[in-house]
Amino acid sequence: MKVGEIAAVSATATSVEAAVSSPEVRQETSDRRAVLAAVKELDLPELNRPNRGLNISYDRETRQSIVQIVDLESGEVVQQFPGKDAVERAKYYREISGL
Repeated sequence: MKVGEIAAVSATATSVEAAVSSPEVRQETSDRRAVLAAVKELDLPELNRPNRGLNISYDRETRQSIVQIVDLESGEVVQQFPGKDAVERAKYYREISGL
């Protein structure tokens, strides 16, 4: 993998047919593209290491994109934006607010 190259982008729970028919899925796809473009512009030292990849997913419960830097050999998440604690807090606040 070259420096600054993004090895992988996951498109969890999205198909081409769904993207055409559902406004929510189209928004998720658009958000994923915007996040990918923003991450490409960042100089993340963790991505410059060998065997590192990038996964971008959309959490429908919190309605936010999750960016993970992963070790391609082990599948271990090296770093996540927003962090796991922030995602759990967002889920909790959505739950108690009734949204």
